[in-house]
Amino acid sequence: MPEAIKAALSTELVISDQSSAITEVPQELQYMPPGTHRINASRNGKPVSLEIKVDAATAETLNAFLQAQLAKAADGSDDRPFFDFNHEDREAAAWPTEFYWAGDDPKTGGVRAKVEWSGAGQSAVKDKTFRRFSPTFVPDDRGKVVGSETNMGGLVNRAAFKSIQPLFAKGAPGSPISESAPDPQSVSSGLPPQVSHLKSHPSMIIKSKLHALKVIDSVDASDESAAQAVEAKFNQLTSRIVDLEAEQTAAVKARAISQVEAAVNAGRLAPADADAKAFWTEALLRDEAKAIKALDALPINPVLAKVTEGDDPKSGLLDKMQLQQKKLAEVRAANPQADFETVFAKAQSEAPDLFH
Repeated sequence: MPEAIKAALSTELVISDQSSAITEVPQELQYMPPGTHRINASRNGKPVSLEIKVDAATAETLNAFLQAQLAKAADGSDDRPFFDFNHEDREAAAWPTEFYWAGDDPKTGGVRAKVEWSGAGQSAVKDKTFRRFSPTFVPDDRGKVVGSETNMGGLVNRAAFKSIQPLFAKGAPGSPISESAPDPQSVSSGLPPQVSHLKSHPSMIIKSKLHALKVIDSVDASDESAAQAVEAKFNQLTSRIVDLEAEQTAAVKARAISQVEAAVNAGRLAPADADAKAFWTEALLRDEAKAIKALDALPINPVLAKVTEGDDPKSGLLDKMQLQQKKLAEVRAANPQADFETVFAKAQSEAPDLFH
């Protein structure tokens, strides 16, 4: 997957003279300054100049990406987003917890990030080892930020955004900030060499989401390959749904058969009457609650619990039970749309001697 653009930014943590000691690190920093900025960066080792637009939508996009990544990190399916040092992708300086829009003020506004500092990050800020912050982001061809990556930025000492604040103020509040030329390694990128090769905004957002869901392998995938990957994933999910439905149907049928066997053991159904068993199995599959109620209404013949297929039903109870089931099947066949209570009541009314 191509790397995202890396462009140095920073925020003022305390307003003090550079010689003053920093005793506490802030709980947030300016991730990107507000407005439209032209930055110098490199892509695949070649210098490029990009005009980036930073507004409230930028904060919303970045926070949506962050929260989705945090959710995946929580369930163990991905790594937690972090800030590092000099974009080296090694030790963590801090872990972002939220992005929000703070308005148009160049110092206190822009896209800001709430952070949890690591021990190394706190030391770097307190000791003034690093002066600036550099975000990692994915822009589209119109200069809008459409995403980021797990390593969302790092502490640096050179900035591509000329108007960004330092991590600690060099002079008095409101004094102008002077920047040196950007360090190419601090703003390197692995995206395609030309800005014009970047995908359109909607396409990049969709592909970023598909990549986050592990549907496609690269945000820079072609539209055709992305469509093929989505179709393959859809077919995979459809197949899984069919399998689950089959498993559910099998489980329901197994439960119905078990309930019929329970009725046989209780003496409500004749053990050798296959037609009766089939009738009640179908009834349970069509409407389990009503069928159970109808089964429970059948008279219990204690002898049936002991009668097997080879027994001689001299008592006449087995014959009577078989006649009951045949009558129910007859009524059921004549009234296929009737519920089980209606079938049972009609059978009782037509053959009261069998059901008393």
